Amino acid sequence: MYKKRNTGSVGGGQSMADKAVEKFTEMMIDRMERMKAGDWKKGWIDGEAVYGMPQNINGRNYSGSNSFFLQMDSAMHGYKTPVYMTFLQIQKENARINKGAEAMPVIYWDVSIKDANGKRVDRDDYRNMSREEQDRCTVLPFMKAYHVFNMDQTNLAEVNKEKYDKMVEQFKAPEMRDAKGMYENKALDRLFEKQEWVCPIQYDKVSANAYYSPSRDIIVVPKKEQFNIGKDKDEIYKDGMEYYSSALHEMAHSTGTENRLNRVKGDRFGDPKYAKEELVAELTAANTGYALGFDKRILDNNAAYLDGWISVLKENPKFIVSVMADVNKASNMVLEAVDKQRIALGEKPILQKGDSKQDVLDDIAFDNGAIIKMKSGEYAVRASYQGTELGMKPIDRETGARYFTLPDGKEKQSLLAQTLSSRYMQDIRNLGQRQSQSVRMAMG
Repeated sequence: MYKKRNTGSVGGGQSMADKAVEKFTEMMIDRMERMKAGDWKKGWIDGEAVYGMPQNINGRNYSGSNSFFLQMDSAMHGYKTPVYMTFLQIQKENARINKGAEAMPVIYWDVSIKDANGKRVDRDDYRNMSREEQDRCTVLPFMKAYHVFNMDQTNLAEVNKEKYDKMVEQFKAPEMRDAKGMYENKALDRLFEKQEWVCPIQYDKVSANAYYSPSRDIIVVPKKEQFNIGKDKDEIYKDGMEYYSSALHEMAHSTGTENRLNRVKGDRFGDPKYAKEELVAELTAANTGYALGFDKRILDNNAAYLDGWISVLKENPKFIVSVMADVNKASNMVLEAVDKQRIALGEKPILQKGDSKQDVLDDIAFDNGAIIKMKSGEYAVRASYQGTELGMKPIDRETGARYFTLPDGKEKQSLLAQTLSSRYMQDIRNLGQRQSQSVRMAMG
C-alpha cells in the first residue's frame, strides 16, 4: 500500500491540480519561513544538489514548476537521484511502491473545447474543422495533475540493480575545484570568456556587487576571488558556487527584456512587480544551478522580500504558477546557452532527452518536417518518415501562429516535433503494420 499526499482525487470542490498547486505553495512558504527565521543555510532547494534535471525513468526531463519542486522533494528526502516514475511505469519495471511512500504531484496544461451548442469537441476533430467552425468554438485551457514516485520510493534497486545503479551514477555531481579550491564550472567560465550570453557580462574587474543594467543591457559580476571568504576547505568550495549563482541571478534578469521574454517589471525596490521579478531571478538561479550540480543560498539583499513573498503566496496560492512559468522560460534560455558551451567542451548537455521512445511522441525521427503557412492563411505540416512521404495535413491556427512567433531554439523544435507526432502518429502505425505484413509474406 502507498499513501498519497494531500493532492489526490477530486473532492471537496478542489481538483487534483488545485491540490498540487497548494502543495507547491506550501513547500515554498516553508522554505521561505525557514530562511526568514535565520536558520536556513542549505539554499533554496534544500541541501546538496545532484547533477542534472529531474526526469522520468525513460529520460524525459520535467520542466517548470515540476522540475523545481521535484528537485526540492528529492533533496529534502535525501533521494540519490531526481528520477520519478508513474504507477504504470513502476509496474512496467516489475517493481512496487514502498509501504507508506508519499506521491508528488506533477502538473500540466490541457484544453477544453466546446462548440456553439456547448457540446464537447475532441481535439483532433477541432484541428480538422474549417476556420469558421473553429471560430464558433470556445477553447479554454485548464490545469491537470498526476502523481509520481521517486525511484528510491520503490524496490527498483532490488528488481533491476543494474538499471538503478546506472541512474545513480548518471546523477553524481563531480567535484570540480579551481587552483584556489573554489568550485569551478568550465561551461559557465567559457560562456563568460567567449561573451556568448544574450548581453555582455563583465566578470574580470573588481566590483562592489553583482547587477544587471537594463539601460546598458550589461551584467556586472565581481571577480571570482572576491567571493573567496570561507574559513575552511568546504566553505571555500561553496564560495565558488556563490560566484556562479550571482551570475545566474543576473543572467535571469537579463532574459526579461522586451525583446527577449518581455516580463513586466516594477520600477523601484518594494514594488510588487519588482519583488516578483526578484523571485523569478532567485528561483531561476536556483533551478539552473541545481541542474549544474550546486545549490543556491538566498541573496542577502533579497531577504527583505521574504515577508512580501510569503504574504502573496498565502493569499493567492496560484501565484506560484505564474512565477514558475517565468522561471521555466528563463531557465531554458540559460541552460540552452550553457549547453552550447558544454557541447563545445565535449560534455553532455543538461537538456538532453532520454533514449526511450516508448512513451515520447516527439522523439520520432521525421525527415524534412516543417510547419508552413499557406496562401489562405491556414497552417499545415508536411514530413516524410523512413523514406515515405506522409503528405500535407492541416493544423490549428493557434499552433501555427505560436510556432512562427517562437525564436529558434529547443522550445520551437519541441513544438514542431509534438505537432508532427500528433498529426502523423496513425500514419506511422499504419506504415509499420504494412511493413510487418510485407515481411511476413516474404518469409512465408
